[in-house]
Amino acid sequence: MSRVSPFAPWIKRIYRSLPSGWSAALDLYHTQRYGGRRPPARLDVMTSVGGPNVDVLQVMLLSLSRAHPGDRIVFWLLELRIPPKQMHDLTRFCEGLQNLELRPIKLPDPASFDRLRALGGKPDSARFLWLAAHRHIPETVSRVIYLDALDLLVTGDLVPLLRHPFLGHRLVACREGLNRPPLLIGPAIRAHARGATLPTLRRMARGLMNSGSMVIDLDRMRRDDIGMEAYLQTAEWARGNLGLSFGDQGIYSLTHGSDYAQAHDRYNHRFFDEPEGRRMARPAVIHYAGTMPKPFEWLVTPAQEAAISRHVQQDRAGELVLNPVQSIRPAQFPYFHRWWDLCAQTPVHGRIRSHAQAKATAALAQIGVDPDRPAS
Repeated sequence: MSRVSPFAPWIKRIYRSLPSGWSAALDLYHTQRYGGRRPPARLDVMTSVGGPNVDVLQVMLLSLSRAHPGDRIVFWLLELRIPPKQMHDLTRFCEGLQNLELRPIKLPDPASFDRLRALGGKPDSARFLWLAAHRHIPETVSRVIYLDALDLLVTGDLVPLLRHPFLGHRLVACREGLNRPPLLIGPAIRAHARGATLPTLRRMARGLMNSGSMVIDLDRMRRDDIGMEAYLQTAEWARGNLGLSFGDQGIYSLTHGSDYAQAHDRYNHRFFDEPEGRRMARPAVIHYAGTMPKPFEWLVTPAQEAAISRHVQQDRAGELVLNPVQSIRPAQFPYFHRWWDLCAQTPVHGRIRSHAQAKATAALAQIGVDPDRPAS
């Protein structure tokens, strides 16, 4: 009978935390090699977007352009149903960005992505399009950075991220669980057959990595000839047998397991639980993820911010709960200011400003937060 060392849990914890130190060391090396004063570079960057807020993409594009003033950015936009007028307006906006070239790609068959949306229980199909990027971006492009379209700002040089080694994986990405050790596991169907628990499979369905900012090895995906049928098979199994819901990072994790090389968290800074006074020093990507409202739907006045701060201070909860799925913290205010300061320099600002103000005011009124009345 084999004996388990009493140190085994600690050994496992240390082993699982090693990628964090490794990613920090790799980032330091690549920042010194590819960052700072360097020759101009070409960056292939992509996103996928749909729905009524396509024009909000202007904010992320402007931040990406300004973060790389001497570089050439080729921006691949994968889409299914963007109306011609919206595409025309977005093209005109990009023509004003001297270092960014927009290359839209309309995917011909939406059925697979619509099926993933339905099985995953998500509101849109566009989020899944990056799973097929290797089939549609030209073969001359070997790797591409993917960035979320609507809730992200680029604030630093992404060339070191683009050059990050894949280390045998298909993606370079940041971990999803910021306060949990990485889960090392294979595809969900195989893991389930080998006894993986339902909580483990649910964690996989939420995503083991965060897809908001990542690098895709297009060459590897092409060599492996991964088609949408692989994701659909996993999706049908996950929904039919276990009742799991999932988004794009979830279906990738369910299909491929922990198949990603971990990047430094500064390339996907999710600040939703960042404590007051402890801000990340040099984030390259600011991602408005988590339980906070999306930036294009939340704009408050200084008086409203003061009222929120009073309520948070009085309740000593650290945050103001807006509804069952959203909350706001005073520490997040500077990040919203930064997004709206940049948004004010884009055409979309005129369309969304009043809507965001009205939506935030209504949300605060619903929970009894009135800037003209002290917290009780």
